[in-house]
Amino acid sequence: MKRIVCFTESLSGGGAEHQLAILANLLAENGYEVSFVTYSDLPDHYQLSNSIKRINLTDRKSAIGRLFSVLLYFLQVKTDCVISYRQACNARVIIPLLFRSKKKINLICGERNTHYGKSDKYEKFLFGGAYKRANYIVANSFTQKDYINTIRPRWSNKVYTIINYTDLNKYSIVKLPPYKDCFRIGVFSRVGLQKNVRNFIIAMNNLKNETSKKFEVHWYGNVESDCPYKQWAEEYKTGEYLFFHSAVKDTRLFMGQFNAICQPSLFEGFSNSISEAICCGMPMLVGDVSDNSIMVKDGINGYLFNPTEVQSIVSSFLKIFLLDDNQLEQFGKESRVIAESLFDKEVFVSSYTKLIENEPV
Repeated sequence: MKRIVCFTESLSGGGAEHQLAILANLLAENGYEVSFVTYSDLPDHYQLSNSIKRINLTDRKSAIGRLFSVLLYFLQVKTDCVISYRQACNARVIIPLLFRSKKKINLICGERNTHYGKSDKYEKFLFGGAYKRANYIVANSFTQKDYINTIRPRWSNKVYTIINYTDLNKYSIVKLPPYKDCFRIGVFSRVGLQKNVRNFIIAMNNLKNETSKKFEVHWYGNVESDCPYKQWAEEYKTGEYLFFHSAVKDTRLFMGQFNAICQPSLFEGFSNSISEAICCGMPMLVGDVSDNSIMVKDGINGYLFNPTEVQSIVSSFLKIFLLDDNQLEQFGKESRVIAESLFDKEVFVSSYTKLIENEPV
């Protein structure tokens, strides 16, 4: 079987990291010789199969030194295929692979987010021409694939969508708690600017003033350094009903504490937190961005809102507060039905193996 290198910044908490770890494990399970390479000294959050060779290029401490380590590794590594996730990592791996045969080393670059706002330096570099080296570009959302095909139509024959995989057996249906004195909402997401933290905090403050219902929101996720969430929470005095916690490895263990799950991001690729929640049969409150409407149908298994409009967020919460236990349970059942129509392990793995073997449909 072919040798494969999976490459990203770290195996710390994050949707892209989680999906690449899942993919690496499934490829190893299917007989491929897999190495998993990172360049950050953050601790691993996700578990890899014992058959996978784990390599962390942290012998040099400076950012420039680690960039040099990545360049040197990919100039020398003996492999048949490289799968890279995230634009920053794609940019780093393309540079050394420009000096190696495109026919001998198949490069699959994963686009893990939907374009939003201005292009950063990595996107400008990649779509400016660097992606010519990629054999395939794999978006995890149909929205991002459409964006790529719009700005670079000449690459359309190598751009594919492979949505994230979520294990329907692992993320099985949980029993919803009765909605009595307090409606509890869970958020499983990084605490960062992309995740719309400030608008969400303002919305929760407004919601408190617009409803007599008691509610609590519990947000689980790693905090990004540029997100002053504590300052915003203090400014809007949300300490009695909005609580921030560390990231958790297994969201299913926490789902049963909540009456609904929320994902308020400004933009997403294909959201892991939403896919895991609908597998568990949860009612949903999510921003109507990217491919979220594939997983959440407004008024069927949850409510969609405009994440840029505070009142839209508030209105979706007010709607779900009107539901009784039976209606919430029906929303949860519909979530599971949608999940079962979307997530198939064999389809996910075969979609990648066809690209690895240069046999795309």
